[in-house]
Amino acid sequence: MPEWITGAELDGSYREELRALSKDTAERVSRHLVAALISVEEDPADAAAHAKFAVSIGARVGIVRETYGVIAYQTGDYHTAVRELRTAMRITGRADILPMLADAERGVGRPERALDIAASPEAEKLGLESTIELMIVVAGAYADTGDVETALTSLEIPALRQKVEGRWQVRLWVAYADLLERAGRSEEARKWLLLAADADTERITDAAERLGRPAPVEEPNPTWYDAEEMHVVDAFDEDAEDDEVEGDEDDDETEVAEVVEDDEDDTEAEVVEGDEDDNEPEAELDGEDIAAEADEADSRPEHLASEAVSSEDAPVDDADTDPEHVAADEDSVAAEPAMPSSQAEPEARETLEDAEAEAGEASGDRDVPEETDQEARA
Repeated sequence: MPEWITGAELDGSYREELRALSKDTAERVSRHLVAALISVEEDPADAAAHAKFAVSIGARVGIVRETYGVIAYQTGDYHTAVRELRTAMRITGRADILPMLADAERGVGRPERALDIAASPEAEKLGLESTIELMIVVAGAYADTGDVETALTSLEIPALRQKVEGRWQVRLWVAYADLLERAGRSEEARKWLLLAADADTERITDAAERLGRPAPVEEPNPTWYDAEEMHVVDAFDEDAEDDEVEGDEDDDETEVAEVVEDDEDDTEAEVVEGDEDDNEPEAELDGEDIAAEADEADSRPEHLASEAVSSEDAPVDDADTDPEHVAADEDSVAAEPAMPSSQAEPEARETLEDAEAEAGEASGDRDVPEETDQEARA
């Protein structure tokens, strides 16, 4: 027994069943089971010896009897395999070793018992892959009795041409190829063997070895796999997502600020340009100018007054001499766009009052009688 084997190397399910034994016995059984399992391929005889000793001190534990039966089956000791596997099934009630037990019955020359096992109620408890394994054993049992055609028919199931749980059943292909070979259909057998050799990246079968070619090697993950995985992680990274949202908000605020600033610039330019246009044709008029123009208009003949009104060089019309209009013009020229309305209204009222006062004084200076106006019209 190697000193480095402690028994703790066993799977948890093994150790759980060994709790039925005393602590010292469980430790000894564990160490021998580990030694048997690690040496079964390199030294089958030594593995069988360790498993046999484990059974000798822990015979009432089902996993111990099952381990010994599996190692006996792998080493070709089918009689021991049948005995130990049947005992393990009685103790544990597990049916997943039925295919191995049925094949061990074939190994001892009892194919009819293999067929009986396949038809037993326990076989209905098997999973999909274990059922396929049992069908392979059944086909072999039919072939052992000489009924190769029935054996081929028993393997022509959907799993022969379809993946099962995402995997091709390469063992089923090899078994089908062997039966085709026994039926004299060598070309078909080679095709199925080639399929198995190409698909068996886990080296479950000896298909590649039988064809004299190296076994296929499973390709590593594609080059895009890591990048895609990182992309998925980044997509659900909360910090990255928050940063992205904050960045979008900053961009949106910047864009809005730029738009608002542009709109303000355009608005200010329009207001300034509009004020300049309004101010150019409208000269400021004081009361003396208004009175002088009125006297000049009254003293002209009617046709000259009309020409003066229509001339481009003439002063503005009556609307322009209206004190309220003059006050409004002076207010529009004097007012600044940025001035609040609360400050602009008092100044506008003061300007209006000043304009009305000046207009009143101008009216007093004119003092033109109504008769003079009528005579001028005549």
